[in-house]
Amino acid sequence: MFPRILPALGLLVLAPLVGEYLLGNIAVNALPMIVGLIPLYGGGALLIREVARRWRLGWPGIILLGLAYAVIEEGLLTRSLFDPDYVGLRLLDYGFIPALGIGAYWTVFVLAIHGVWSIAVPISMVEAGSRRPDTPWLGKVGLAGSALLFLAGGAVPIALASPAALHPLSAAQITWTLITAVALVVAAFLSGRRRRPVRPAHADGAATPPGPWTVFAITIAAGLAFWIPSLLAMVGIRLESVVPAWLTVGCYLALYATMALLVLRWSRRTGWGPWHTFALGAAGLVTYAWHGFPQPPSFPAPADVDLMGNALFALAALGLLALVAVRQQRLTTSR
Repeated sequence: MFPRILPALGLLVLAPLVGEYLLGNIAVNALPMIVGLIPLYGGGALLIREVARRWRLGWPGIILLGLAYAVIEEGLLTRSLFDPDYVGLRLLDYGFIPALGIGAYWTVFVLAIHGVWSIAVPISMVEAGSRRPDTPWLGKVGLAGSALLFLAGGAVPIALASPAALHPLSAAQITWTLITAVALVVAAFLSGRRRRPVRPAHADGAATPPGPWTVFAITIAAGLAFWIPSLLAMVGIRLESVVPAWLTVGCYLALYATMALLVLRWSRRTGWGPWHTFALGAAGLVTYAWHGFPQPPSFPAPADVDLMGNALFALAALGLLALVAVRQQRLTTSR
């Protein structure tokens, strides 16, 4: 039982470490806060992983379930999708859509953050070092426990928060948030039923997919493109004064579509394997590692403490990549 539970426990801890600390959103002096983040981030990632592997939804299903998680967290829990003055940053002003009460830019940005980095990247890292990457780690009791943990992670902070601390949601906002999340869950299960066979070499003119290092480099470039607007804002260049919101949102959607189509096409070629999946997850981890340095923490922290924490988390991420790579090499050799 221990070899099955160990990766599940690892995912519980890794998800919040990647989602908040490696990102640079929370500094190392607030590390004890991870206890409160594990149920939501870790419970959510573990629940998604177990559901996806139990019902054989594959990686498209994991991404879609990750987006459903993002809709729930940012729509109903933090409520940043609807709060015009969330943490005092006016995140909805750029590309605000009055009919929906959301900011187009912030919506396409933050949902991708959770769907990719908070959920998919931690899952890919833990699975890469597991002997059973494509099968459930937990039984029915464990699956139910992860669901309860996730629900507690979301419900308890809401129940304990004062009404003044929460942005009020209209009935329509709650309804459409739930409808969107349910639609994404349904899409995840439908994606698992529409698997396409691996395409032979002559089908697209290429004998094999690009090598893992090429996949890693392309994903790193995509990560840099994703963070360019945020990096510009950190140095005082605000896109709303330079680029129309519809153009920025269109570029984001084009970036998502391009990467999704590339990965789907590559993964259907003969020769796609665990090292390619590892390359995608490793690129995501490295992207957060460098991004943590310019990212100002959400909670006050001395500059030297913040820098030390960023360096510590980045080194830990690189160490994790090395350990997982060695582990995967041994697993590949033994198979």
